[in-house]
Amino acid sequence: MTVGQTNNHPRTNYNSLSDIPRFPFEQFDELQAAVAARSFNVGVDSFAAAEWANREASRVRKIIVALLSLLLLVAAAASVGAALLTKNYWLLLAIPVQAFSFYLSQPSSPIRKWVTLAGALSLAVFLDFLLNRWVTAATLVAYAGLTFASVRAAAFINNSAFRKAVLSDEQMFLSVYSRGACSLRNNRTGQEHRV
Repeated sequence: MTVGQTNNHPRTNYNSLSDIPRFPFEQFDELQAAVAARSFNVGVDSFAAAEWANREASRVRKIIVALLSLLLLVAAAASVGAALLTKNYWLLLAIPVQAFSFYLSQPSSPIRKWVTLAGALSLAVFLDFLLNRWVTAATLVAYAGLTFASVRAAAFINNSAFRKAVLSDEQMFLSVYSRGACSLRNNRTGQEHRV
């Protein structure tokens, strides 16, 4: 699968923005100006962004994303070590909590708004459990919150780099748009343009 290609969208060739039916712009510089003015926004597919970033992102971005992944692995190993050392085997639940949180935290999840709310509330729940001396429960909530934050941070890094690349090159925009890996949203009306 090439950059931005999804299984749901057959490839469509466009030579310019004017070839796209009912698209609000005919010139790429008009699109760039509208996005810069924040009247329109380009949304990108997180999986296409991750695929692109794996090949094209700067070394610094790749290192940051790799460190976020490593952080989750180290945290999982720490939970196993802590469970064995303290004989508090409830801490072994940190690994399934991380896996579940990782799965739900993907920005393309259909329940992403609810997951974002839960991620934000996890800090309050963590503090409440900690203040009530429910240390194990607080630790498990912290694992969920850490996983949520790491996944969303990595996605933000990849998505923003991909979006910037898509908006800097008309041919790339046309290729990615034609494969359904990006969309254009009118921030005033809420109308969305996609293949």
